[in-house]
Amino acid sequence: MHSVGIIAEYNPFHNGHAYHIARAKELSGADTAIVCMSASFMQRGEPACLDKFARAKTALLGGADMVIELPDALSCACAERFAYGGVRLLSATGLVNALAFGSECGDISALKEAAALELNGEDMRAALSRGLSYPSAAAQVMKEHGIALDASAPNDVLAVEYIRKLNALAPHIEPIAVERVGAGYNDSTLDKADGFASATALRNAAQGGEADALKGHVPDAVFECIKSEYERGRFPADLEELSPAILFALRSLGAEGITALADVSEGLENPLHRSALSSSGCYELLEAVKTRRYTLARLRRILCYALIGTTAQLQELAFKKEDALCIRVLGVRREKLHLLSELSKRASLPVVISASDIGALSENTKTVLYHTGKAQLLHALAFPKNRECTEDFSHALVTI
Repeated sequence: MHSVGIIAEYNPFHNGHAYHIARAKELSGADTAIVCMSASFMQRGEPACLDKFARAKTALLGGADMVIELPDALSCACAERFAYGGVRLLSATGLVNALAFGSECGDISALKEAAALELNGEDMRAALSRGLSYPSAAAQVMKEHGIALDASAPNDVLAVEYIRKLNALAPHIEPIAVERVGAGYNDSTLDKADGFASATALRNAAQGGEADALKGHVPDAVFECIKSEYERGRFPADLEELSPAILFALRSLGAEGITALADVSEGLENPLHRSALSSSGCYELLEAVKTRRYTLARLRRILCYALIGTTAQLQELAFKKEDALCIRVLGVRREKLHLLSELSKRASLPVVISASDIGALSENTKTVLYHTGKAQLLHALAFPKNRECTEDFSHALVTI
């Protein structure tokens, strides 16, 4: 068996993702694509537009063969920790021979060269001290070393982290860059005749009440799934819908409690707490707190951390403890059900498919898993109308 791994958010799944899966299989020679997909909250610090089970279904409809979960402690985190979680889990399946990721440049040699460059030296500290965000500082240091990667190219930024983590954790897995086609990551328009629109544009259209506008930009079967969720009032989720809960969390924590959250440093807790007291919503709070030094993604993540309880201690546990993670399977294609038995034979981390698998887990694994379950319950509050929820493991394995 030859499997290619993919780390993804599918927020939502679109034609570019379907192209990426097909191209990943083609370039790797794999007959199976295993996706490690973010759980309920995204790397950019937002609730996923659909719940994780609906997104797992769209991934299977779009060409994935198995979907495993990247827990919220790492899915809603900086690029380094996001990449670590995806690489760690996919390598631990024992099934993945290659990792395929999207790339703006498509140049695997340049990406490998960038990955080999140390970014923790004096040059990096100097760039950060000038008020640059981490991505901008990293791009500047790489440029000074003759490596021209754009800080505004998020796929390339992540690709560099993926390669670093492969080098450290799974050097036997081949990195494969799939050049991005169609709209750019942050392109907000749907006027692409080729049907390749960005996830940002699709979310914007849906939030504007134009769910039908997604048709043609996502595979037909995926559109039917998304349309069904839209009609149920469960698409698209929006950070602003979580404002009362997030403001309550920040106000309750106080400045001292905010300091315990992941990513909070250098007195950031004080403006966050002051703005939580004076703001009426998340977007107003973010506008009050943002500076050149802190990216909006980092600030949004901190708001999500306050809501779901992602402390620095919890994130460190997920990032550094050998026994903190498990392979939670969200879905699998029926014709590939044999992957479950192969996974149970080869996996180097515990495999979790149903609630009955939880009892044998370590306490560290349970801590991360329960945090992910809590995030799923709170994520439902971000839906526009239907905010009912069920316990994480009451949902059956997704199959198509």
